[in-house]
Amino acid sequence: MIFNSPVYPIPPSFKDGKLDTNTTKKYISYIEEKGGKHIMTTAGTSQFNLLSVEEIRNLNSTLSVFKGNKIIGLPEMSLTHLIDEIHHLNGSVLDKENTYLLILFSERYYNDDQIVDFFETICSESDFPVMVHGNGLKKGYSGTYEYDNLLLYKLSQIDNFIGMKEESSTINYSIDNLKDLNLEIIVAGGSMRRFWCLEPFGATSYLTGVGSFNPTIEEEFYRYYMEGEMNKAKEIMISKEQPLFEDFMSIGWHASMRESLKEMGYILENREPFIKLDQESKNRVINILNTLIR
Repeated sequence: MIFNSPVYPIPPSFKDGKLDTNTTKKYISYIEEKGGKHIMTTAGTSQFNLLSVEEIRNLNSTLSVFKGNKIIGLPEMSLTHLIDEIHHLNGSVLDKENTYLLILFSERYYNDDQIVDFFETICSESDFPVMVHGNGLKKGYSGTYEYDNLLLYKLSQIDNFIGMKEESSTINYSIDNLKDLNLEIIVAGGSMRRFWCLEPFGATSYLTGVGSFNPTIEEEFYRYYMEGEMNKAKEIMISKEQPLFEDFMSIGWHASMRESLKEMGYILENREPFIKLDQESKNRVINILNTLIR
């Protein structure tokens, strides 16, 4: 198991409308000092989709200050452009042993073969192990498709393919489709509770929620859970995660996350368009942050 503790998403910071990587470096150092071992940039993280390709390169290069495992996310692109980006990373990333790629399939789903062919090409071109960003896909014939057990098994047979960032629409779908796969499965949603439900069925790690503000809490939960100290793990989930999520989700997770990190000094500004929180919402965010994190 490569990702044997929580994974910390890295949101971009801005100053005067431009990407500010100095603040991000401070945030990454904070995560490392508090015991975090894995970080990730991803199209699922707040405001990543508002970055240019050059800014994504700059954000991803910032991860080099981290000594642990680094998962580098790339946006939806054509196969040709993705290969260009992968070749750029092949030539610029020095810490190849601790770097992984997270790739979005960029077209509609018609059949498994097109996705298998896509990742076979990606994996053959990459110097780094590859993961799929398992978001739902539009079907070519209408409707949506979610990565199922058969397709994930086919992908697991590709050399250099190692896993998925899980983003299924329901817990039950994930339970049915993560079974019996020799893959790294990082559960999205920033939820201890979701990991608790899916770990018995194949999940290996998860993106942090509370831990984005205090990694110690998240690391303790994961350690207690994996050591079978379920009462201690449950106590953290109930006393730390549940109150935070109740308030933050009612305001909006990404808005609350960015406001919290601004309060902590790890985000300077947002990029438009972004919600402008009223003072009451800001006060709620700060209060829960002070109560649970500090």
